Amino acid sequence: MDWSRAKTIFIITFLLLNIFLGYQLNEKKTASNLNFVAEATLQERLSEMNITIAAELHEEQLTGTYISGSSELPLDTLITSKLANQEVIKVTDEVVTVSLEKPFQLFQGDISVQVQVKEFVSEHIINGQEYRYSHYNEEMKQVYFFQTYEGKKVDNYESGRFPLMLQLNEDLQITTYEQNYLTIQPIHPQGKEQEVISSIKAIEKLFNEQLVPPDSNITKVELSYFSFFKPHGEVQVFAPMWNIGVNEQIYYVNAIDGAIQNIQ
Repeated sequence: MDWSRAKTIFIITFLLLNIFLGYQLNEKKTASNLNFVAEATLQERLSEMNITIAAELHEEQLTGTYISGSSELPLDTLITSKLANQEVIKVTDEVVTVSLEKPFQLFQGDISVQVQVKEFVSEHIINGQEYRYSHYNEEMKQVYFFQTYEGKKVDNYESGRFPLMLQLNEDLQITTYEQNYLTIQPIHPQGKEQEVISSIKAIEKLFNEQLVPPDSNITKVELSYFSFFKPHGEVQVFAPMWNIGVNEQIYYVNAIDGAIQNIQ
């Protein structure tokens, strides 16, 4: 073997590798600088039009993918077999209605309803740790929860429909609840999760489409999963979406392709 020739090949190979890595580093620096300039320019334009951002922006680079959800879990069977003092009284369209044999008392004191019902859901609901508190309708005595995937809210296409609803009585006791649970799987069209557009980029897309008028207040910026379509059979597909509140209007910006939808 010609060691002198092999040594030369190794030196050239490492030199080319260093050049390639240096080129990649420079490209990343250039892209980062361009993003910084674009963000600074957007902030200036927003300021000129008296547009304020009251919500927290996400600075870190996030990844996401499409997900599918299906009602595969036999909730009624699991509830009957695993949860004591709970009786399934109705099953309709994948929604299970459950009655508590002994109502669960919420205490009227310094501890908020939100904190108390979260404890109940975590301890007494199948997969309760995957639900997140939404709001409490004091007039109806109903408490609503979203299902989540990797900590992010999963929104159904049907506005106003929640996968978990607790019913209280006048004595602030949980008496019944309605539950739907989706078994969620990631969909990786390119074999892996993709980098998603940043929150400020999503705002910029709304701004460029003239959907953020002067003197606006951006009150909400949240990355969640949302579906605008009815389920295909028992399967429903959700996309990662930036949920952005502009004044009284809610917009959804697809975090992968940047498409914009609005919710009245």
